[in-house]
Amino acid sequence: MESTHDFSEPVMSIGTLAEKVGLSDSAIRKYENACLIIAHRTPSGHRRFSHEDVDRIRNIQRMIQVLGVSIEGIRRLQALLPCWDLLPCNPERLKKCPAFQDNTRPCWMIKGLDCTPSHGNECRQCVVYRFGSLCTEEIKSLVYDQTDSKDTGSAIRELIDRRRRCGKEG
Repeated sequence: MESTHDFSEPVMSIGTLAEKVGLSDSAIRKYENACLIIAHRTPSGHRRFSHEDVDRIRNIQRMIQVLGVSIEGIRRLQALLPCWDLLPCNPERLKKCPAFQDNTRPCWMIKGLDCTPSHGNECRQCVVYRFGSLCTEEIKSLVYDQTDSKDTGSAIRELIDRRRRCGKEG
């Protein structure tokens, strides 16, 4: 029987998330303040997280504990995501885009971007955040192994598709 569970649906509190990943609530807040994760906020202001966030935080933990990458290093790796290749972006708009010009922060950290109008400009629902931040380790090699920016976008889309398939199978 196939599950209809939506792994992006914000269903758990910060305490439940912290328990699942073996961290304190304050550590989760630290990742949120660093914009490595984006919490959904209920109308009353409570944080809610998804099962994708569990994977995202486990990935962050692995990069910090096993690979020795700092929070700033993770943020800079995520800034390499070519969101302009993954979302519809015309050349005129690209020239003025702060996300294209700023290589120190991922696009979801830059306020005032109008990249995802189909999602109400909610970065939590954007493919760049949802899957790109789960693939941070692979981003560096994908970006630097490609010489053509179109190839980089294609390679990242392929990685995203692979992650989606693995998520459905796992």
